[in-house]
Amino acid sequence: MSATSLSLRNVSVHLGTRCILQDINLDVAPGERLVLAGPSGSGKSTLLRAIAGLLPISGGEIRIDDKPVEHLPAGKRAVGMVFQQPALLPHRNVLDNLTFGLRARGTSRAQAQAQARNVAQSLEITALLARKPRQLSGGEQQRVALGRALLRSGGVVLLDEPLSQLDAPLRARLREELLRVHQLTRTTMIHVTHDQHEAMALGDRIGVLQDGQLLQVATPHDIYAQPNSDAVARFIGSPGINLIPLRRDAETWLWDARAVPAPASSESSLQLGIRPEHLQPSEADDAWPVQLRRREVLGERELWHLTSNDGVELVSSQAAGAASPPESFKVKPDFTQALYFKVDGSRVNPCT
Repeated sequence: MSATSLSLRNVSVHLGTRCILQDINLDVAPGERLVLAGPSGSGKSTLLRAIAGLLPISGGEIRIDDKPVEHLPAGKRAVGMVFQQPALLPHRNVLDNLTFGLRARGTSRAQAQAQARNVAQSLEITALLARKPRQLSGGEQQRVALGRALLRSGGVVLLDEPLSQLDAPLRARLREELLRVHQLTRTTMIHVTHDQHEAMALGDRIGVLQDGQLLQVATPHDIYAQPNSDAVARFIGSPGINLIPLRRDAETWLWDARAVPAPASSESSLQLGIRPEHLQPSEADDAWPVQLRRREVLGERELWHLTSNDGVELVSSQAAGAASPPESFKVKPDFTQALYFKVDGSRVNPCT
């Protein structure tokens, strides 16, 4: 299967006077697995439907393999979709489910079945072609749904939160299925999710949306370690990043009356961002006193919920089985991993 590129230029979507998406610019490389992530209501599914042609855009351009398609109806775009539920025809076997769309568009039975068998071989579901959906596991059903989308598209496959209604063990198994399907087909895929764990696990790159704006597109590592705003830093990471307001004293930035090695800035205020794994107990004189509010044991790790002397609530991540801390102790951030954010939320360069 040949992979397909996708480009969006200044794509906007309005519903009445309400702006749902604003000036979205995005390039997806052939064969890339891009995940669009963000909180509920951020515009993720709207963007997917706009690409598919299920929702008209108010402005901008959508190009598939460098050809504009925003004027084309959904049926004329090289796009296939997979939804939250596989929505297979229960009374038809797998082969009939795969060929249904092709037959509806006038493809001969022999040609449709030949194409379906090629896709089934790629997805390793040839042995399932005679089975009905009720005889399939959840992972097998999702592979059939993906196969149907691949046959429908011949180009880009769009996945609209296909794992969101599954329990955690099945969700983990189907993440592996999706990765394996992509490795087998190398199809261009855009996957929408509100689950940042899923985004980190599945994306070659991640695009974070909020309030209809695309805040950042980067690799999972870069979007975690180098977020371009406090909104991205808050969304990516579990538990969330610690954001600590700093006070300016002449040329020095202070947290609870202690100097912080923040970058030189003319800003009137800054926030210090510290991931929970970078906030650890310390006996150093320049460490920060904290009080333990509670411990949260998660199996492979535990979280210490803390409060600093100036009332800032913090979280420190510890390995499982860590010695229980006293009610009062001290912690010190790893400032080599620190992030700093302006009052408008944008990130400033770290200390050099």
